[in-house]
Order: sequence, then structure tokens, then C-alpha cells
Amino acid sequence: MQVVLLPLMMWMIWISESAAEELDLRRSPRVVGGHPSDVWNQPHVVNIRRRGNFECGGSLVTPRCVLTAAHCLKEGQPSDFVVRGGVTYLRDMSNARYVRKILLPAAYSRTTLDHDVALLQLQHPLQASVARPISLALNSPRPGSFVRVSGWGLTDDRSTSLPNQLHSVHVQVMPQWECRDLYRGYRNITDSMFCASVPGLKDACAADSGGPVVNAHGFLVGVVSWGRANRCAAADSPGVYSDVSYLSDWIIDNMRRYC
Repeated sequence: MQVVLLPLMMWMIWISESAAEELDLRRSPRVVGGHPSDVWNQPHVVNIRRRGNFECGGSLVTPRCVLTAAHCLKEGQPSDFVVRGGVTYLRDMSNARYVRKILLPAAYSRTTLDHDVALLQLQHPLQASVARPISLALNSPRPGSFVRVSGWGLTDDRSTSLPNQLHSVHVQVMPQWECRDLYRGYRNITDSMFCASVPGLKDACAADSGGPVVNAHGFLVGVVSWGRANRCAAADSPGVYSDVSYLSDWIIDNMRRYC
């Protein structure tokens, strides 16, 4: 079984044209080695739509704010986006919340994907019976530990439509030096990032950027960010995630002001 992660590309349905413009920054759309999941087990998971099209995943961090990846927004306006939470299936149109404000770190780079996080302030709190905020991790994930990545990406590389059901995959965090060596000459691995995969078996790829990365204790440790194009689950191409703990000063400051 395969799943998916990083922002939706221009496949046949639910695909945003703006996402396709940055295809070279992403991977082929799949998350490898995952399994079907349910929002009851992950009540923080939300999906983000741009003008009706599924764009990215995200995490409810307060009833009024969602944490996602900055590259998901691609200079969009708040009125372009709708967040749906407390849903397991993409076809479930319940619990829609419009976006009031988009918050991006000043240090975010569209070129390097450094500081690749964003907050969406919702016009009205998301307090559905299933939806529940997740707490931020205080520490970066340890090398060797396993984390869970979730999203609604394509389930194999032959698919042309998204799965209706949420999927998850467990991947192993690798040492920072090892990931830097693997990506040397492709893109820098900065202090705001960490890498994880199970080479040849499990990995995150294009289609659900912005989705949550959760540690074994149930805390949000990362946000799906990027990976080497067309190399999902390859030994030289682990998934790269924004480190919530490293970026916590910016995240918490803006949560206090706007959430």
C-alpha cells in the first residue's frame, strides 16, 4: 500500500495549477508504505483547499489556527483558501472554515524552503465534535525515533486521482549529517529541517505538503516540506520536514497574537 505527501501536482482531479508551477521542488506524488487512517485517531488533521481544489494538509494547533507549509500558499490570498477539519474523507464537505489571515515567517525562502511553515488564522473557530488541536513538541525528534506522517496523497504512482480516505505512514528520523550528505549538491539541509524515511519501504512524497508529523508521544514535531524529485523511498532521498521545535519561537509568538 502506498500513500502521499507534499503539495498536490497537476494530476487529473483536485489539482491546483499553481502547485504544478513548482513541480521541480517536489517529488512524484506518492507516500510509500502507508496505511488507511481515520480522523478519530488524528483529530488535528485538516485538509486545505484553494478555490475548491485540494491543496495541502495541515494541523489544527488551536481552534482558530492551522499550521501548514509556507510553500502550500504560493502568494495566495486568504479568500482563496478553505480549511476542513474533523473529516476522514476528502468527499466529506462538512466543517468548512474560511481563512482570515495568512502568516509567514520573514525568514521563509521559496528557493531553499528554509523556515517552511505558515499559520492560517480562521474566520471562525473549528470546534467540530471530532476536530481537536494538537500540542507542539518541545524538542526536535531524535535520530532513530519513528514519527507518523499523514495525508490524502496518491496511493501509487499509476493513480490519477486521490484516495478518498486519509492515510498515514511511519518513518524513521535520520541524523542531520547523514541527510546533509545525501542532499549535497541538490539543496541544503538547514537547521530548520529534519529528515526521515525507511529506505526502499516507507517515505513521504508530493501531494500533501503541510501535513502533520507526530512523534510517539502524540506531539507535533514537523510539517511535510520537500524531497528529491521522482525518488520516493530511495536510499539517497529521504523526506524532509520543517522542524516545529526549531521554529517554535515564531510559531508560538504568532499563535499568541492571532490564535
